[in-house]
Amino acid sequence: MSEVDLSDDYANAKYIADAKSFPGKWQAKATNFRNNKTLLSNVELDIRYGASEREKMDIFYPKIRTVGLFVFIHGGYWRAFDKSSWSHLSLGALENGFASAIPSYRLCPEVSIAQITEDIARCITFLSKKVNEGPIVLAGHSAGGHLVSRMLCEGVLPKNVSDRLKRVTPISPLADLQPLIF
Repeated sequence: MSEVDLSDDYANAKYIADAKSFPGKWQAKATNFRNNKTLLSNVELDIRYGASEREKMDIFYPKIRTVGLFVFIHGGYWRAFDKSSWSHLSLGALENGFASAIPSYRLCPEVSIAQITEDIARCITFLSKKVNEGPIVLAGHSAGGHLVSRMLCEGVLPKNVSDRLKRVTPISPLADLQPLIF
């Protein structure tokens, strides 16, 4: 069996045509969504859920009766991005009566992945009090997929919050962390 070079396994940008243009496109879609006054009638921007400047979120409420809470956790290898590039991913949740929250969180290397996990748990617990009825649905991409998966672990969320989790969808989560160990 030959040894595999794992150092390149998660460096996917160089394999995607025009990869550097994507963050700007995501940002534009998110900004257009946040500025759509026809679609959005009740929005709370930059709501703090922790002490750090990065521990903020945007919350979008549906025009119809709120039936639950959707939370999307962004990716970026725990080192990049924030809530401002993902607002447009709230649309489907809003159309189905869910409030939608998009948080930022502290980033590595300033904090550990364990501390980021605590940030997300604190955020979801905070949100569970703001939207205190109905199911909680979590989704996250890449590092965000890893973080939403962690919310399923025993003791990460208070029991009254974890009891409300109905769906957790990690999208392309970082699950095999071996290539990231130096």
